[in-house]
Amino acid sequence: MKGKHLSAQLFFAVSALSTLTLLIEVVLQLFGKSICATEGCKVVAQFTRFGDLTMVLLGLATFAVIAVLAAREMRSVNVRSEQAINFLLVVSLAGEGFFVGYQLFRLDVVCVFCLGVFGTFVVLGGLRILSGQREVIAGFGALLAVLGLFYLILPAGGTALPRDAKYILFYSADCKYCTEISKELDEKKIEVRHVEIQEYAAMLKNLGIEHVPTLMVNGPQEKFFLTGTEAIRRYLLTCEQAQSIPQKQRAFRIAPQSGKTQETSDQGTGSLVPFSPGGGSNLIFNPLPDSGICKEDVKCD
Repeated sequence: MKGKHLSAQLFFAVSALSTLTLLIEVVLQLFGKSICATEGCKVVAQFTRFGDLTMVLLGLATFAVIAVLAAREMRSVNVRSEQAINFLLVVSLAGEGFFVGYQLFRLDVVCVFCLGVFGTFVVLGGLRILSGQREVIAGFGALLAVLGLFYLILPAGGTALPRDAKYILFYSADCKYCTEISKELDEKKIEVRHVEIQEYAAMLKNLGIEHVPTLMVNGPQEKFFLTGTEAIRRYLLTCEQAQSIPQKQRAFRIAPQSGKTQETSDQGTGSLVPFSPGGGSNLIFNPLPDSGICKEDVKCD
């Protein structure tokens, strides 16, 4: 009896602490912050349909209900509370199997905060089994089954795009244009991460990209793709021209109604250098001809 009572107390403490942690996460997200600041958490958040706050609220509600039922169960034995807690744990463990499997075998990145929630459900399930609730074993069986299926049958779509470099060149070993543009990038001493397109073919196809070479510009405020040697060369030329412009340009203007000359600076306002690989035409309505590119799965010499 003492062992079961201790397990019940630990169960309530863990569920209550988890509820508090997720409540803090909700508050932080409302202010644009998060407990988890790793890159993996940011990547996983991009693949949630209604935003990661929705998932946090779902976890918060689950832990809160479990904590309330556990507190009620500690005061007096209640069959309905026991069944409700066991049901929530079985469903949660199966759901965590999906979340963890998706991160491990689909995105190839993990959210540390998500793993913490996963570990908490595992601990709660273990404490529940120690207290004599064998029904929760079904939850661990569902967890292993979902993980196994994710490992054996990957969903279509490929892996997440790399984000650890400013320039990422997707190439094919059979593409002569890829070799040419790679040499030019090396000559210009531009640090570029080279990635075989086969690894990300499915993801890029979803974006309408089926040719190489393709350069991904992974800027802090904007991200875009350039396909073909001509488009990449024109972009590099535009960058070189932009770098030749002085960073601080000062101009003088007459202040209205005062007649005084005021000195102004564009410092802090930023500047936008227009870029058009097509030589000034809008690529959306006037796309470049298919030159200097190779089909991703076709050899071109």
